[in-house]
Amino acid sequence: MEGDGSQATSGSPNDSQHDPGKMFIGGLSWQTSPDSLRDYFSKFGEIRECMVMRDPTTKRSRGFGFVTFADAASVDKVLAQPHHELDSKTIDPKVAFPRRAQPKMVTRTKKIFVGGLSANTVVEDVKQYFEQFGKVEDAMLMFDKTTNRHRGAVCGWHYRRTFSEMIRDIL
Repeated sequence: MEGDGSQATSGSPNDSQHDPGKMFIGGLSWQTSPDSLRDYFSKFGEIRECMVMRDPTTKRSRGFGFVTFADAASVDKVLAQPHHELDSKTIDPKVAFPRRAQPKMVTRTKKIFVGGLSANTVVEDVKQYFEQFGKVEDAMLMFDKTTNRHRGAVCGWHYRRTFSEMIRDIL
C-alpha cells in the first residue's frame, strides 16, 4: 500500500515513540518492495510493520526502510548475522532510534575538537586543561601542512559524565 506519498508500507505506521523492535534498514536496492523486505526479515521473527521509504515527488525508493518486529529479541537475531543481502544488494540493518533521540554511544563521545587555540599552545596545555574533566587518554595538535601551524587540537579522554554535561561545564 502507499502511505502519504513519502513511503510504501506494509503494516500500520507508528513513529511516535521508540520501539525496541524497530530497525532501520539501509542500502536497499531501488527494486526492493515492502513485501520483499517483509519476506526477507520474517525469518527472524514476526513482523508488525514494514516500510520502504519513497521520495514523495518521484515515488522512487530512497534506499532505506524500516522493519518493526513484534518481539524485540528478533532484533538481536538480525544483528547476530554478520551479512545480509536482499535483491542482490548488501543491506545494513541497525537498531532504529527516534529522530529526536540520540543513541547512548553518540552522547558518550570520547573525543572533542578544540579550535581557536593560540599559536603558542602546546599539547601539554590542552592535556592539563582537560584533566579537570577526567583522565586524558590522548591529545594531539593538528597541523596545517602548508603553513606548519596548528589548526586546533583533538582531545580524547575517559570522563565521569556524559558529553553534554562535560560541555556544559566547559562553557
